[in-house]
Amino acid sequence: MTHVYLSSHVKQIYFFQILPMSRILLFLLPFLSSPLFAQEPSKESLKPCGTLGVSDWLRDYRFRSPVFDRSEDTLWVALQPHLMGKDSGTGRITYEKFLNSFCQLNEDFAASNIQFYFKNEWDLLNETDWYAHSTIPKGIEMMLTNNVPDALNTYFVADPAGNCGYNLPYGGVAIGHNCAGAGSHTWSHEVGHALSLPHPFIGWEGKTYSFNVPTPATLTYDYTYFHDTLETQVPAPLDTALVELINGSNCAQAADLICDSKPDFLSYRWDCDVQNLSTTKQKDPLGAEFFSDGTLFMSYALDHCQSRFSPEEIGIMRATLLTEKANWVAPAMLEQAINEQPVAIEPIQDQIVPDSGALFTWKSVPNAKRYLVQASRFANFSFKQIDVITTDTFLTAGLLTPSLKYYWRIRPFNDWHTCAPFGELSTFHTASLSESSEPDADGFRYYPSLLSVGMPLMLELPDAWLDHVVQCSVFDAAGRLMWQSNVGLLSSKSSLEIPSIHWPSGIYRLLLSSVPGVKWGTLLVKR
Repeated sequence: MTHVYLSSHVKQIYFFQILPMSRILLFLLPFLSSPLFAQEPSKESLKPCGTLGVSDWLRDYRFRSPVFDRSEDTLWVALQPHLMGKDSGTGRITYEKFLNSFCQLNEDFAASNIQFYFKNEWDLLNETDWYAHSTIPKGIEMMLTNNVPDALNTYFVADPAGNCGYNLPYGGVAIGHNCAGAGSHTWSHEVGHALSLPHPFIGWEGKTYSFNVPTPATLTYDYTYFHDTLETQVPAPLDTALVELINGSNCAQAADLICDSKPDFLSYRWDCDVQNLSTTKQKDPLGAEFFSDGTLFMSYALDHCQSRFSPEEIGIMRATLLTEKANWVAPAMLEQAINEQPVAIEPIQDQIVPDSGALFTWKSVPNAKRYLVQASRFANFSFKQIDVITTDTFLTAGLLTPSLKYYWRIRPFNDWHTCAPFGELSTFHTASLSESSEPDADGFRYYPSLLSVGMPLMLELPDAWLDHVVQCSVFDAAGRLMWQSNVGLLSSKSSLEIPSIHWPSGIYRLLLSSVPGVKWGTLLVKR
């Protein structure tokens, strides 16, 4: 299958090439005045999570024989990403944000010795009705149509039914674009659901806790669509949850059935104090007062409060992977971590490149399988004119805006490790429209044709010219020889230093002569 990676900034594809993932997936974007993701719902406008209920597997967990688990062993879990776009192919989550999200997911699960890897190539789908779906049944349709077997399927969409995310036990995980990225724990929260963890406040979803109202001993809730298998009865019968006591006497039967997660009745986003506790005081059915623990990923505390799964939660997730989700687990890690930064070869240090067909090259990074390559007019990369994923260590660009300074950078990754940072920034300038031209029939061209004093001339020569001595000559408009030198060209792209510092402004003729033939062109020297 051939997949195409697109960016959520795409409005028009200027240069477009589709090749198998084993080679390169490339697109170049024109500069846009505003990103399309501005039209997506903000995180604050979405509910934190749409997942409800307690799985049958968890209800039976305490009554089963203990699962043999070497907790020091890392469980490598197959994950299949589905990155949704509109019918037009636009609106997809950006590569960088997705890689950051995957890195954050693995960092959040590091303490549990659970890590994730990409099972297959990223699945890029274009369907507006799924991209922003308003109902869970539409999400069910999306998942059952596209799921890959033996993997945790995750769908990145603009609007997952009005939530930041949700998990369907028989389907997969959906994540909203604006609830993803570095520092966001929504994906970890939903994967926790996929691995049998409920909310610590089960039964309070959709309800607002009030300290001034007696706390009930039980709560009813509707988790239609969120049973272990797809429900045929809609709506499903209401379920009943015991409200957990702070003394722990009913923790194994109440709320999330997990004793070290402690009571929590807050089913909305809430901030924490310096101790990562809620600022809202609550009281249990016996009147004992407490504050919720904001460190738990399964709570609705703000992202900056969250930092962990509890030990019992970790045991449940690992037991899930060793039993009912064992088909998700790989026997071993197949790709090693990336510990070196990429180094740009060219263009660097404000080198001049043509505005069309510029070549970018960099050194191979050990353990890297792919590279994210970006170029922007801005050092903060707020808008990207190149946003490319390739398996090669070179890239030929399409059309860039002429006469501008650009910044570019490279980020290595593989299917198991995406946390390696971008390498150092490199810079280049594009030649103006009058300074560069398309290659001739043999692939020869030179640029810039408008030379400032001391500026080198870039030559691109056919392979047949390599390893031959080339006689380079420059004549003025009257035909007088201004400079001549024999040069050995070892690369198809070379820099030629022309001593124009003492030449007057004017038009000059460039002549290149070698065994394969003769090439000529016109230069304009400007002082």
